[in-house]
Amino acid sequence: MQIKDFLEKVCNEIKYKPIREEISKELENHIEESKEAYIHKGESEEIAINKAIADMGDAEVIGKTLNKIHKPKLDYKLIILLLILLCFTFLVVGIKTTSHVFSEGEGPFFVKTIVYLIIGFILGLAIYFMDYTKIAKYSNYIYIVSSILIIYTVISSHHLINGIPYLNIGNIYIPINRVVMPLFLISFIGFIQNVGKHKVEFRVLDLETIQIDKSLIKIIILSVFSLLLLASIPSLTSAFILGIAYMIIATVKIIKDSHKKVTNLLKLYGVIFALGIICIISLTTAPYRLERIVTTFYPETDPEGAGWLGINRKLIIESASMFGEAEDMSNALDLFDAGTQFAFISILAHYGWIVAILLIVTIILISIKLIINSIKVKDAYGKMIIIGISCLFIFQSVFNVLMNLNLWFESGFELPFVSYGGTGLIMNMACLALVLSIYRRKDILISSGNEKVAGSTQ
Repeated sequence: MQIKDFLEKVCNEIKYKPIREEISKELENHIEESKEAYIHKGESEEIAINKAIADMGDAEVIGKTLNKIHKPKLDYKLIILLLILLCFTFLVVGIKTTSHVFSEGEGPFFVKTIVYLIIGFILGLAIYFMDYTKIAKYSNYIYIVSSILIIYTVISSHHLINGIPYLNIGNIYIPINRVVMPLFLISFIGFIQNVGKHKVEFRVLDLETIQIDKSLIKIIILSVFSLLLLASIPSLTSAFILGIAYMIIATVKIIKDSHKKVTNLLKLYGVIFALGIICIISLTTAPYRLERIVTTFYPETDPEGAGWLGINRKLIIESASMFGEAEDMSNALDLFDAGTQFAFISILAHYGWIVAILLIVTIILISIKLIINSIKVKDAYGKMIIIGISCLFIFQSVFNVLMNLNLWFESGFELPFVSYGGTGLIMNMACLALVLSIYRRKDILISSGNEKVAGSTQ
């Protein structure tokens, strides 16, 4: 049997076509090495080839084994949890449909939500079957486009909602922060893959040589600039969440690849601590911000002003039943039903603690599943993306629920998938589709350089 025929028989059993070429090359290298060893022992080339192929084993058996190893994996558990979370989306839609908090011109919420889900599903499907590893080389372009979108929106937008400019396309208004936040995250992860690969040496006064990592300097400048852009919209909550994601990704990168882990971590968290002190000082020196923080935990100090929403949330929390409507539905219920960041307290007011707790449990289970997926994925780039998306989901969810329970000061944190808004729903579905796409290939690592295809036979 010729080598080509053997490899063809093996690859015919492998259903995932993108991996066939790599496996074929890997097996061919093994056969060539074995053939050369037999020739070195004095065998003719033809006999050496036959023996080398015979040593590999039965082609169909090898192919079926490799097919099992390299078969794409569908994460059913995450999909089921996502479907459960979407049920709460429709609970919120039901509340909005019956509460009459919008004018009739807004259109039926149920139909709108179905349209957003269809768009999100189509986009997610495209992302799911996309080769995510190719995204990294477009990191610069993704960053540039995201920056231009923010700058253009700030300059050209005359449509403000809660002080945030929306990108206006016809009659469609897109909250730009929800679009660019995951895009900035993806570009940052692409940049961080190159840390340590492009170092330049400088001699200081002919006495000492200093190495400067160009990629690290680039990351610091661009990440800070992206946070400033988000803060300038202004969307401080988006900048805050993205900053946390940057910090965690940088921490994982240092622990995984850095030779001076402790030193580099101290530098990273030293800078973060300094920035945190500056933020705290800026918050406490501005009277209205300090008042906002105080009224979060003690809304009674300003019942007619900054504490009004907090008092009304407290009324719902204290009078909420186990199942069904709360006894005191509060004077601010229409506002809670209309505001996207108040979806949790709205669910608690209308459906009770059992449904609210089920929502929290679902969020916790999805968060745990995302963390588990990041551990299982072998590819460093894919692992970082899942970690980043996990940060966006987990921290937005945590701060939103805490805010609704008067345990965090009032801010623009939204509950992923549950808070009302088409752009947020579509972008969240796209992010989860990317996680599913990475998980799909978690056991399929294409060889690079001297690395070998994961799971290939020796």
